[in-house]
Amino acid sequence: MQGKKHIIMLLVLVAPLIYVLSCNTTGNPDIRNEVVFKKKLSNYHLFQGKMSALHPTLGVELFELSSTLFTDYAEKQRLIKLPAGKKLTLNGNGLPDFPEGTLIAKTFYYGSESAKRLNIVETRLLIFAGSKWNVATYQWNEGQTDAFLIKEGATVQLKVEGFTGEKRQIAYHIPRNNECVSCHRSGNEILPIGPKVRNLNRVVERDRKQVNQLQYLMNKGLINVSSLDTFQRLPAYKYKETPIAQRARAYLDINCAHCHQPGGYAGQTTLNLDYNTSIERSGIELNKNNIIIRMNEMGDYHMPKLGTTVVDKEGVELIRAYIKTLK
Repeated sequence: MQGKKHIIMLLVLVAPLIYVLSCNTTGNPDIRNEVVFKKKLSNYHLFQGKMSALHPTLGVELFELSSTLFTDYAEKQRLIKLPAGKKLTLNGNGLPDFPEGTLIAKTFYYGSESAKRLNIVETRLLIFAGSKWNVATYQWNEGQTDAFLIKEGATVQLKVEGFTGEKRQIAYHIPRNNECVSCHRSGNEILPIGPKVRNLNRVVERDRKQVNQLQYLMNKGLINVSSLDTFQRLPAYKYKETPIAQRARAYLDINCAHCHQPGGYAGQTTLNLDYNTSIERSGIELNKNNIIIRMNEMGDYHMPKLGTTVVDKEGVELIRAYIKTLK
């Protein structure tokens, strides 16, 4: 029994070091894409009319997630374009099977979509070709007329407004290509993170009506599935009426589990933060103090390691409140 306690204490002490080493991206290999990405985002014809209005063109579908990744308070528009006549195949609650030629676009911006002018920062593309996901990042120009392919990343100085209304100065980081590997790697593959079936299984507004998103896509002939009755729903962590344990686990799932699960970039640590992992196997109780410390401070020890340059205050408070409920 004494030996077991010593092992647990050792894990607690070395966990922060493992986290830092596991998320060091300087040694990541360059991504070898199977497609040649176009130099301008406009060449993909994802938007109709003025590009900065972000109106999807015909054949490009908007999709929304129940719980979303925090990226310095940026808003995101998510689009998917399937090859003509092809469908998504739903086999469980994880990622669908995507047909060859699928394109996923995620655009990061500040300001509400009803505002006269959005501040659009970047658009990231995932294209499934050659039986693998290929990645590219496009930085929008100051005139908001187009976005241009970049590989080495960039830093953009922004003044933004948080959920509580306070103004923030943000040095927004657009990732280098090889940084994408850190979050999108699962084993030896690069995979999307957000559009798991359980995270797509939510109510959205389409044609001025409330409808289940999966049902809507099925009605449009974009999903190959016999029934939607058996699919899980990931809670929306911002919805405060949901039990706090479900909200917190949903937050950790979308913000942390892509690295902290078997096969992820930090899969060798003691954390497995997938939503469906039991609390006993998750490692949350063992690491609960470190989780809060790492989320609440910036610098080398900050988590999530990539995609954030400011603390997610609301996220920290959610996880802190959840941890207080644990033994």
